[in-house]
Amino acid sequence: MEVHRIVSEAPTPAPASRPWLLPAAIGIVALLLGVGLGWLLTASFAGDSEDHPDSGSAAVGFAQDMIVHHAQGVEMAEVVIAQGADPAIKKIALTILADQTREIGQMTGWLNLWDQPVENPDAPMTWMGHGSSDSDSGGHDMSSHAGHSMSTPAPTTPAAADKPAMPGMATDAEMTKLRSLHGADADTFFIQLMLRHHEGGLHMMTYAANPANVSQEYVRDLAGHMDGQQTDEIALFRSLLAERNTPPLPMN
Repeated sequence: MEVHRIVSEAPTPAPASRPWLLPAAIGIVALLLGVGLGWLLTASFAGDSEDHPDSGSAAVGFAQDMIVHHAQGVEMAEVVIAQGADPAIKKIALTILADQTREIGQMTGWLNLWDQPVENPDAPMTWMGHGSSDSDSGGHDMSSHAGHSMSTPAPTTPAAADKPAMPGMATDAEMTKLRSLHGADADTFFIQLMLRHHEGGLHMMTYAANPANVSQEYVRDLAGHMDGQQTDEIALFRSLLAERNTPPLPMN
């Protein structure tokens, strides 16, 4: 597993005087590239009705829900780039910002060409045969993935008013806390949040990468790529938390 590649290949953070400038530029470019790639891939199958999935299908639902999931990951990355202290953490965040913004653009391009709304009109994850409150994901055990243990199970009495839309996502209170932190505290909480965020999204990626669930090869390819990349990043986040003697957050 090339964990160090994630850090070494990431762009260098922006100068401290304008910490927002480079992330904003990367985000805009990545979004435009992603939309263009999404249109190109989908348009190449424009004559094939099989590659225009119906509303409620796994392909459409995956794109809609993963856009929401990714958008929060991008926001968390932007916060730690601006407010964190560790250059290595900022490089990881820049990689996440660029990759997930590009993927948001790609999935948005698909939905536009499929004539489907970007926002899911149904409850999250119903395209997998259940709502986000279920712990099982279409026959996949959320407690583990590819041999890696997930975070500690969530408490049985979460605050209903601050429940995330999908497993692994940060609550409103957690996002508010992240925005309030600076320096090493921001770095550590970002790692905790992003570890859980990645783990919570893996089962959606695994489901969408399965030919039994999604017929569009280009959708399966992206889901599989996300799965592999985030599995690598999960291992990195766990090692970073271990170095800081900090436990992972419970899965929500």
